[in-house]
Amino acid sequence: MSYGKLSGEVSWVRRRDLKILTVGMFAYTSDHRFTAAHSEGSEEWVLRIASPTEQDSGVYECQVSTEPKMSLPVHLQVAESRAVIAGPRELYLKRGSSINLTCTVLAAPEPPEHILWHINNMVIKYTERGGMLVVTNRRQRTSNLVIAKATRLDSGNYSCRPSMAHIDTVLVHILDGEHPAAMQHGTSNIQCGVSLVHRTLMLLLAFAVR
Repeated sequence: MSYGKLSGEVSWVRRRDLKILTVGMFAYTSDHRFTAAHSEGSEEWVLRIASPTEQDSGVYECQVSTEPKMSLPVHLQVAESRAVIAGPRELYLKRGSSINLTCTVLAAPEPPEHILWHINNMVIKYTERGGMLVVTNRRQRTSNLVIAKATRLDSGNYSCRPSMAHIDTVLVHILDGEHPAAMQHGTSNIQCGVSLVHRTLMLLLAFAVR
């Protein structure tokens, strides 16, 4: 937004509590994640928030101490990185069935560095068991774990763990016999969606003053 050449001081204010965060290049908060940036000769004043969290969501206002005062509100929405596994929290499968777990990373600003599968908090070592296959496509943000001819030893807590995201877990039971009202046969498909926003992303809120 252009107002012409101004000599007033630029401040950033958090609207929910009217907290002054920065005035010029100086920070007025004990939260050291908030800093101001401005290059000499530039018409942009930037508020930087390091390691943003959901609590940082809200309206921030850039104010210029002119007469009358000018301001520009900016709405910031921060989403925590987390994995979400669709379906029931527990699955009951018959011995000999195939387990097919699919993890998809959604809303990621960039492909995750890795997507790992864990069972009982241990990284699954795919080469130690025959009939196990993992296919990961970082560009497509997907990872697929297939376990053929599941045995009772394959029972446990399965976790989808993309980098820079909270995990989610599903409990899989492999049974020799029928389980009342819960038994599933054949192949189990679990969709894992991850809403991923890079927690270390530096948020830049810019206000142009001419």
